[in-house]
Amino acid sequence: MEKRVLIIDDDEKLRKLVKEYLEEYGFSVHAVPDGRFLMENLREQEPEVVLLDLMLPFRDGLELLREVRAAGDTPVIMLTAKGEDSDRIVGLEMGADDYIPKPFNPRELLARIKAVIRRRPHSPSLAEPARKGFAETDLNRKLKAILSADAKGFSRLMGENELETIQVLNEYRELLTACVGEHGGNVVDSPGDNLLAEFDSVVVAVRCAVKIQETLRSKNAALPDLRKMPFRIGINLGDVVLDQQRIYGDGVNVAARLEKIADPGGICISGTVFDQIENKVPFAFEFMGERELKNIARPVRVYRLKL
Repeated sequence: MEKRVLIIDDDEKLRKLVKEYLEEYGFSVHAVPDGRFLMENLREQEPEVVLLDLMLPFRDGLELLREVRAAGDTPVIMLTAKGEDSDRIVGLEMGADDYIPKPFNPRELLARIKAVIRRRPHSPSLAEPARKGFAETDLNRKLKAILSADAKGFSRLMGENELETIQVLNEYRELLTACVGEHGGNVVDSPGDNLLAEFDSVVVAVRCAVKIQETLRSKNAALPDLRKMPFRIGINLGDVVLDQQRIYGDGVNVAARLEKIADPGGICISGTVFDQIENKVPFAFEFMGERELKNIARPVRVYRLKL
């Protein structure tokens, strides 16, 4: 069976070169110039590995890497003209499996692709269980409160001072992880500037989010305005699929989309969260209406927590 590779790179000549070279070695290659349709490509192509450029139009490679990691464990090899140690560190800390600077020898790229595929344990595609008669009841499903957080303006901060940004990010990530643990939650993923956590109690999840924002506000107050690193947080209550240490499903996706529309330093929650915590927490909320969220089938009621 052909191994499938997805290339996301805005260099047309490089895409063509890599595609032709890999196809000579039996790979099925799908090449696109940007990541505007990343999730659609992942679902339709089901690649064994993604080759991802760092500097892309519309959405940069680090943002796309976060989405790939949130969607699953597909290996990612970063392709970029940037070759400094700090760039490699950032890519790997954000969840990349390997990193190769441009220009590169196609033979080396081939070797690296084969290596990451060998290291990856087999995990069936989303469509595979149905083909094998995998029963819905076999999935480990649970109702969970999902907290998704990320740093607003992270790419700009990286462009201005990479090493200082990494240091602040590592400090803040430790603070977030500690706060989640103190509130009885569990961090299930933390690629780059993103953190994903799950809680058994939605009330506790909201309290944790407020504590996180209060702590980060105090930390950011000591930094110059252009070096502040505010986080946005989204919280949803929904059904998720647990697979070892990872969680999947619309319950997770909605939390990630809510995070994107939250203000820097702010918290957005879904209507399912609000229904459960109303009159149970000492916080005020503002109804933002029903929102169409990307890749979510139905509109979602959204509330902003007033800090």
